[in-house]
Amino acid sequence: MAVGSRTDDEPAAIPPVEDRNLRVVLEIERGGPCVMDAIEGDIVDLDVRLDQDHCNLDIAVRDEEESVSTKHTSNEICDHCPGVVFSEYGCLPRYLEVGDGEFVMETYVSDTETVAEIVAEVREICARVSVQSIVSTDGSEFRELCSVDVSELTAKQREAVNVAQELGYYDPDASVPMEKIADELGISLSATSQRLRRAESNVIRQLSCDCSCWET
Repeated sequence: MAVGSRTDDEPAAIPPVEDRNLRVVLEIERGGPCVMDAIEGDIVDLDVRLDQDHCNLDIAVRDEEESVSTKHTSNEICDHCPGVVFSEYGCLPRYLEVGDGEFVMETYVSDTETVAEIVAEVREICARVSVQSIVSTDGSEFRELCSVDVSELTAKQREAVNVAQELGYYDPDASVPMEKIADELGISLSATSQRLRRAESNVIRQLSCDCSCWET
């Protein structure tokens, strides 16, 4: 027997376990076509597993006669798959809702910095992403409302957010390109993206589980 090898009687090493006390729900407008576009009927449940270069799906579909059946399909992972971003951060993507070109996705994270990074990367490959809720799972009772100190944002960041809000950039029913915000601000597209990204990251970091809104 080689030195350092494990015998059958020895227990396997237990992997580290990490607390993830924040439940995050994102609304995402896809950045391109998806294999689910070919599914006829209403998607009522979805299980997605990413395996190397392939996306494997079990899809529960309700037809016009209210009958539900499960379909399975496998396809190469597309360049605009938000689930890949979740996986890169060690997070499990759960698809709560599937609409016409849109997803509502849930995952669990350990800190708000991870939320900000996931949102920023998803925004780079998808048409739109917004945070629907960030909820602490530490207590048995909690609220989903939290105050945000806008003074933590710079004047330029507040201006960018205000313009974006006025133009409907954060409206899930609208489709406002960032170029329009840049034109209104009179700055470059990259500068606009940077200001919004930093402002949004600042806001998300304030929504931490240490906030008083988690007190019971």
